[in-house]
Amino acid sequence: MIDIKRKEDCVGCGACHDACPRDAIYWETDIEGFWYPRVNQDKCIECGLCEKVCPIIQSGKLNCTNAETPVPDVLAAYNADPEVRFKSTSGGIFSVLAEKMLADGGYICGAVWTEDFGAKHIISNRRENLLRIRGSKYFQSDMTGVYREIRSVLAKGEKVLVCGCPCQMAGLRAFLRKDYDNLLLVDFICCSINSPKLFKGYIKDLEWQYGAEMVEYHPKNKEYGGWHKFAFKATFKNGRVYAKNGTSDEFTKCFIGTHIAARPSCQKCHYKKLPRVADITIADFWGIEKTDPAFDSPNGVSLVLLNNDKGKRFYASLGDKVVSKAATLESAIRGNVNLVRSSLYSVIDREAFYEALDKQGFRYAMDTYGHPKVPFVQRLRRFVKRMILRR
Repeated sequence: MIDIKRKEDCVGCGACHDACPRDAIYWETDIEGFWYPRVNQDKCIECGLCEKVCPIIQSGKLNCTNAETPVPDVLAAYNADPEVRFKSTSGGIFSVLAEKMLADGGYICGAVWTEDFGAKHIISNRRENLLRIRGSKYFQSDMTGVYREIRSVLAKGEKVLVCGCPCQMAGLRAFLRKDYDNLLLVDFICCSINSPKLFKGYIKDLEWQYGAEMVEYHPKNKEYGGWHKFAFKATFKNGRVYAKNGTSDEFTKCFIGTHIAARPSCQKCHYKKLPRVADITIADFWGIEKTDPAFDSPNGVSLVLLNNDKGKRFYASLGDKVVSKAATLESAIRGNVNLVRSSLYSVIDREAFYEALDKQGFRYAMDTYGHPKVPFVQRLRRFVKRMILRR
């Protein structure tokens, strides 16, 4: 029976919920906005399936998934369609992977925005849903029920491409309990799973500032200086537009700057390592302007890791839909340290911050706790770590 005693030991993937044959597992959301499984003792038959699919408990086994190819093929790549690439978060590689799966008559599964600007995973064989899945959602996506749907579609012999966080893909592998030739798993290099509650507090604050309900949100928008500027754009009912680059955007500051947005499990991640648990890993190729300036583009360049033969075969089938170039694992890690390193612990008083968010709202929490002065010794340690990782 699943029994979470430390929050660091749960990624919130939802695999245990879907594995339970008696629907005995339900969710409780904590003050930080993260959900954790609880067990209805009256329904539980102590079959142990919830523990068998937990990506924390089973991490030792799951991290051996691609042990035969511990060093992946590393590529710098981008979608050959400039319009798709411009509208995508990075180099548009997910879109071309998904387009190929749909063209082959298969299904795609990934995170979409909900009406209230939450995120949930869906599975679909309709192209219009690719447009909903495309693009980053920088907080935790609900996968409850989707594991069962994926298993049902696979059992019918249909092809499926699933994209999600490494821990979610690990949860899916554990849930399915066997590999499927008709399944392709795509994960991404993840800084952290961020709090949905914090994100909604940020949106509510923007709506207050701009005097209207938000109708569209576009992270890493390329209209404002291109891909490198990391711009976040929000559009409101009254026609006003918010756009800020990099960590001048306060939500970005929460997960890249202070790391206060991260789920506790991200600070001791079991899946930020090689070999990867997915068939293909994608990310932004940060630092490409230094390692290969001729390949750099303001419209985005993706990092692609082909982690096994299945991933290599599928990527090869994309043909001229992608522009690719071999790269080194060293250059990949230099620009994406979260490939091999857990999220940093925040220097902010976590308990005080989320207590303020819960009771006084996002603006008060940020103004009071969100802009810490990091002690010199801690800044020096971080600088030294970055220098070591760049060697």
